[in-house]
Amino acid sequence: MIQPIRVLLVEDSPDDAELTMRALRRGGFDPTYARVDTPEAMRAAFAQGTWDLVIADYSMPRFNGLAALKMLRESELDLPFILVSGAVGEDVAVEAMRCGADDYVLKSNLARLPLAAERELRDYQVRIERNRAQARYRSLADRVPVGLFRISAAGDLLEFNPPLIEMLGFPEGGSPQHLNLAQVWLRPDERARLKAILDREGVVKNFAMELRRPDGSVIWCEQSARAIYDATGEILHYEGVLVDITSRKRAEEEANRARDKVRDLALETARLRSEFLASMSHEIRTPLVGIIGTGELLSHSVLTLEQRRLTEIIRSSGELLLTVVNDILDFSKLAAGRVVLEKLDFDIVELTECLIDAFAAAACAKNIELALHLDPNLPTGLKGDQNRLRQVLNNLVGNAIKFTDRGDVTVRATRVDENGDGVLVRFEVADTGIGIPYAAQGRLFQPFVQAEGSTSRRFGGTGLGLVIAAKLLEQMGGEIGFESTPGAGSNFHFTARFAKGSEIARPWMSASALSCFKTMRAIIINESPALRRVISDYLSSWGVENAAVGSGAEAIAMLQRTPAGGHDQFTQFVALLDEQTPAIGAHGVARAIKDQCGSERCKVIMLGTEREARPAADGVDRWITKPVRPSHLFSCLLELCGNSDRGVIGKVAVAASGPPADGIPDWRRAMHVLLVDDNLVNRIIGAKQLSALGFTAEIADGARQGLALVAKDSPDIVLMDCEMPEMDGYEAVAEIRRREGSVRHTVVIALTAYATADDRARCLDAGMDDYLSKPVKLDALAAMLDRWRHGELAPTVSSRL
Repeated sequence: MIQPIRVLLVEDSPDDAELTMRALRRGGFDPTYARVDTPEAMRAAFAQGTWDLVIADYSMPRFNGLAALKMLRESELDLPFILVSGAVGEDVAVEAMRCGADDYVLKSNLARLPLAAERELRDYQVRIERNRAQARYRSLADRVPVGLFRISAAGDLLEFNPPLIEMLGFPEGGSPQHLNLAQVWLRPDERARLKAILDREGVVKNFAMELRRPDGSVIWCEQSARAIYDATGEILHYEGVLVDITSRKRAEEEANRARDKVRDLALETARLRSEFLASMSHEIRTPLVGIIGTGELLSHSVLTLEQRRLTEIIRSSGELLLTVVNDILDFSKLAAGRVVLEKLDFDIVELTECLIDAFAAAACAKNIELALHLDPNLPTGLKGDQNRLRQVLNNLVGNAIKFTDRGDVTVRATRVDENGDGVLVRFEVADTGIGIPYAAQGRLFQPFVQAEGSTSRRFGGTGLGLVIAAKLLEQMGGEIGFESTPGAGSNFHFTARFAKGSEIARPWMSASALSCFKTMRAIIINESPALRRVISDYLSSWGVENAAVGSGAEAIAMLQRTPAGGHDQFTQFVALLDEQTPAIGAHGVARAIKDQCGSERCKVIMLGTEREARPAADGVDRWITKPVRPSHLFSCLLELCGNSDRGVIGKVAVAASGPPADGIPDWRRAMHVLLVDDNLVNRIIGAKQLSALGFTAEIADGARQGLALVAKDSPDIVLMDCEMPEMDGYEAVAEIRRREGSVRHTVVIALTAYATADDRARCLDAGMDDYLSKPVKLDALAAMLDRWRHGELAPTVSSRL
């Protein structure tokens, strides 16, 4: 039999609404429905009609199922409520039931919806009848002889009715002669509390209590009573009604047990999920050591073009898989509230300059300009979690490059607010890419959602990066937002609050310009408006008069228009020229500028993409590697203007000089590193990585052999795998510390395929000095070992690389 039903559907998608109604029709219902997707529309629906059932989507851009549930309960409408969600996971179900939903159905299993609707409508009818019966009972309680009593001030039963006698457990026709109700109270303290209320207020309503029957059984009753006074204000007696609520109490206890069971199940499920994710991370990271490590090592060897292309596929595919694993782990930890932010000193200038350097190759491969602008008023020394800040910036910059095919990407950091204890910093990542479709902008920060989500996707990813960023920034006391125009690019911006740390001197960020710059003039020649603007802002802040043009032809024309003697007031003229300048070419432009302005006082700085140091030649006086670091630009200008104060230049972070002929720093050759790992692939890759970096490597295939080599050869640093048979890395480092005592301290760095904060803390607590998660990349390994080479870091410093 087809059952008519009136449904209020809280859903923003007409297609999903039709799917829901179709599922009800297939289940034997004839639904009439109204679809709403805002609080206002839902209130209007409540006022305009009556409904049998409310079905709500769990997640919508402007409204959600839990908000709709709250509104329904606050409206005092007692309607069945079923939550429908596309999310898969017990967390959603537990949250829904905790908030009072009657049932929860996945969109992927709408076939269950009619059964849930039938059950809830049936329960609803039962609930309505029960409520009506209770209402009738309460309205008649004062005048119908059911459960009524009158007792003296001392508690003696004066008058009663047969139902009361039955309730108290006396046999049919029996009479509790000379019964004092104090005798049947199970808890005397409850009776004393009831009497105190009556004496103080004269009335009590719905007072729950336990009574013991003559046969020893216990029942729960609810008493409503009032005191009757004589003319002098003394209490004559009490009268009221007694209701047996034993079944309700038992139902509540059963519900509590069921709720506790659900809670315990959720906790156990969360525990098992965490264990599974940790195990999954370990099992995936272990083979990735071989994949990513081999790819990196191959890329440093002599290869044909085809071999290099295939090697790059291996490396990039492995890193993409590693990113997916890290995103899933981070999202799981954030959802469980298990991410604790560090509070360590860091240099925001170093962090951002290294950040754009890390993306130099990706930007160069797509012919994109990558620019960094740092507010001169930004405190350089901050205290907070630089690794999580870098994680957010990495995600945004990586996305900007990924979704930009031409143009530029600009990273900005600006001081927003500063007080005695902290600094609020605003970061921006702006690009000229494809932008975000308007339809996708409202759901961009939802888990597993991507702006470009078609079946023929051009771009990869888990859809978790922005969600993770938003949750991390919330913990940092900030927030994230964006503006985007499809086809014209996006600007993602966020704020984060940090404590003040040890201030780091940055001459180029000083408010006062150096005197030698006051007679310097500069011209910036670059096709990128963003890079021209950033460099111009830096030069202006240093007191350098400057102009910016987009091509060499414009620059030459500008210089030709300068009146004769127009350069005489400047002792130095500097041209900042991009090596990709079209038309006559960068070197042609450089020679033309020098011919126009004079070779003696005109200097040319070339901006190039080569990572190796390049000598001055063919009209070029200095090279600066892109992306342009402000510290490199400042030091280069200082050198060109002939500043004799070498102390000033020494304080500036200058561009790295070229490495030795073989690319290996001298200090690494004398450094003895012991690698302890039971996995053959890990040992092979680790040994080759150490050799490629120039370290003297020794290998142990287990903890016991490693202990013997530590005692025999006294290595400078030990790379210790944590998970090994017989004796693991934690036990091994404890034995090393026991043997050394206070005489020596061997630096031990943990290597583990587990990658959570708990794993890192466990390593440090065991006595290790630092931590590297597998797979270990060459750059991360080199940076870690170089930092420890002369004991530059104190023991127990953690590093998330």
